[in-house]
Amino acid sequence: MRYLALVFALAISALSSAPRADEPLPIFDTHMHYSASAWVELDAPGILDKMERVDVVRALVSSTPDDGTLRLAKAAPKRFVPMLRPYHEDVDSGNWYMDARILDYLSERLDRGGYVGIGEFHLFDPAAAESEVVRAVVALALKHDIHLHIHTGFEAVERILAYEPRVKILWAHAGMSDPAEIIERTLDRHPTVVTETSFRAGDVAPGGALSPAWQRLLEKHRKRVMIGTDTYVNGRWVFYEGLVAEHRAWLRLLPRDIAEDIAFRNAVRLFGTGGLDRLEGRAGR
Repeated sequence: MRYLALVFALAISALSSAPRADEPLPIFDTHMHYSASAWVELDAPGILDKMERVDVVRALVSSTPDDGTLRLAKAAPKRFVPMLRPYHEDVDSGNWYMDARILDYLSERLDRGGYVGIGEFHLFDPAAAESEVVRAVVALALKHDIHLHIHTGFEAVERILAYEPRVKILWAHAGMSDPAEIIERTLDRHPTVVTETSFRAGDVAPGGALSPAWQRLLEKHRKRVMIGTDTYVNGRWVFYEGLVAEHRAWLRLLPRDIAEDIAFRNAVRLFGTGGLDRLEGRAGR
């Protein structure tokens, strides 16, 4: 009888601790910015409060300038994962790839350690992917074994991987406007590319129903897609809860195990848990 009672007690305990199928998924936000324009309106506790409200458990952060990222990482190192953005002072999205000064800037900061990638940076013209500065940044990413977080279309991704197929790319916004078929083809061809879906919720599930092309992509490449919000302007912080809700809406349309991969497991596997007990051991499921 004691044995049966123990078995029953263990079974009840396991059931009570197991996540329910309808429980909202924790989110690892892989596209967050805390740039200078936000510093007056939001401090680190304010950002953490916004994350707590919608169960965003961790975030990949880059900022213009980098000081914003460092502020968050110092305030809550288990919650924020630093990426190093090239933009600072007079270096911006339109000229960074032509400005060789950024190489010393990036090298000096990367040598300090703690960064998991370079970016998010923009390549509006695919030809810019072949500039000498971009080639040197690619070499830096290889040297430090970190990702490049790139806002660009598929053509620039293809050009970079043509001369350096080993580099790891986090493709911002899943190409922003590239169709699901192009994203699928790019992931098929290049095993070092992963992507995040900031700005794509309306494409993934227009009218509240999964697009067939996106559903095929998400199921086929379930280990290589993640969630992002992209707080590049203060208005995105104001509506942060809504941005997360948009993603949760289409995640609910997927099988639970695939949704968990995209919501947090893939990011945990690539960028770690930072000591968050609730995610420890869940990335390999």
